[in-house]
Amino acid sequence: MLEFEFVYPSDKEIAEAQEKLGFIFPPEYIDFIKSGYDLGEAPLDALEISNPPSYAGIFEALESAKKHYHLPKGLYPICENNSDYYCLNQKGEVVFWTHNGTTDERWLNVTVWRNSMVAEASE
Repeated sequence: MLEFEFVYPSDKEIAEAQEKLGFIFPPEYIDFIKSGYDLGEAPLDALEISNPPSYAGIFEALESAKKHYHLPKGLYPICENNSDYYCLNQKGEVVFWTHNGTTDERWLNVTVWRNSMVAEASE
C-alpha cells in the first residue's frame, strides 16, 4: 500500500493561489496553510491550494459551490463539510455557508475558527 506524504505549500504556491483566486489571504489563513491545514481530530476536509490537491482542492470547490449552490461572491471556501462550506470573507472572518444559504455562524478569523473546530471535536 502506498503511503501519502503531504507536501507543504511554498510561499510561491500561496502567492499563485491568491492571484488565481483574486483574493489576498489573511495572515491567519496563511499560517493555517503552512501548518498543513491542521484541524486536529475535527472531522472536516480542509480545501488545499496545492495542484493537484491530496484530497480536496479550493479551486474546484469554489467553482462547484458557485455553479451548483450559488455561493455568494466574496466568499472563499476553505473547508468542506457535506457540501456545506466554511468560507473566508473579505474581512478575514470565517463564515459557515450551507447549500441552503448563509447562516449566522461566524468566527473572527481562521485561528479562532480552527481552535473552535478542534475544541468541538475533542468534546
